[in-house]
Amino acid sequence: MKMKTLKENIVAHADSLNELFKFSAEHTCRSILHSLEEFANIELLTFKDLTAGFFLGFEHYLWASGCSRNTSACYFRALRAICKGAERQGMVKDAKKLFCEVFMGYEETRKRALNIEQLRMVADADLEDVPSLGMARDLFILSYYLRGIPFIDLAYLRKTDIHDNVLCYRRSKTGRMLTITLEPWIWEIIERYSCDDSDSPYLLRIIRQPGSILEERRQYESALRLYNKHLYRLSERLGLGVRLTSYVARHTWATLAYNEDIPVAKISAGLSHASEEITHTYLRSFSDEQLAVVNLQMAALVNPMAEKEWKRKEKGKRKGNKNDKESKSSQNELHISVPIPGRKRNDSGGKGTISN
Repeated sequence: MKMKTLKENIVAHADSLNELFKFSAEHTCRSILHSLEEFANIELLTFKDLTAGFFLGFEHYLWASGCSRNTSACYFRALRAICKGAERQGMVKDAKKLFCEVFMGYEETRKRALNIEQLRMVADADLEDVPSLGMARDLFILSYYLRGIPFIDLAYLRKTDIHDNVLCYRRSKTGRMLTITLEPWIWEIIERYSCDDSDSPYLLRIIRQPGSILEERRQYESALRLYNKHLYRLSERLGLGVRLTSYVARHTWATLAYNEDIPVAKISAGLSHASEEITHTYLRSFSDEQLAVVNLQMAALVNPMAEKEWKRKEKGKRKGNKNDKESKSSQNELHISVPIPGRKRNDSGGKGTISN
């Protein structure tokens, strides 16, 4: 018997994604269902009842509820896939027309990255009184030291991924292999949170109870939610002005490397991007201050007042660069500029966990 209601089809689609271990897509489906149930009574809503106007109204509801355009577009792409499946079963005449009035593209968002001062604030923060924030901060800095490793890859790192002081792992998103030399400041954090369960294949205490793929995925997702929650609390505590998330470390690594005049090709290789174009999407967002300087430089070409101001700023910049060179004589590496976190903080003997 064919399922006729939209709700039945969404539930069935989510269940099938679960069986394929596509947990993120499954979570999206169940989030869509939850939002639809808040928007309207869909218990008896069939595909024949669906109209472009219904989905347009749902879009307005999502936006009014604080949903971003990109998230709502993600929802509608998933709903379109479900409706196309129903179309193949003869329950919908033209699935494409149902979504002709809603936004389904991608709106480029500003990538959040810390500047060097903000990164040092995070690394230097005294978090001895809040061990859970101390661990979140340490993992954030570890992610930065490991070339912006995403949290999912950090969670699934295995003890066997380390050979002769070199970490070798495959990115879960792309399957591309990365190799990173493990320096002392990296080892210090790894050892603090290393998994001491000999039966566990995992390097860190994030997935704490090895089991089925589904069980481990749920542990990872729970840890990610808690990690982002702690990072948000950390950014509020420090007054960073930037909301910390698991991905900010990755964007920070790329942005600071770019600001240090590292060629984009090297940054792309460091992030294991398939092309430099992907890397450029990380680097397209510049601060208002940076753009103001660029605009001043352009105005200086034709306006004497702007030219005078530009020369004043350039003089100050050269003076600052001279001071930087003098200070860098005793700071040859970035890891010295960004202190190793936790030496005098969160001193719990390495017993912290992401679930604290």
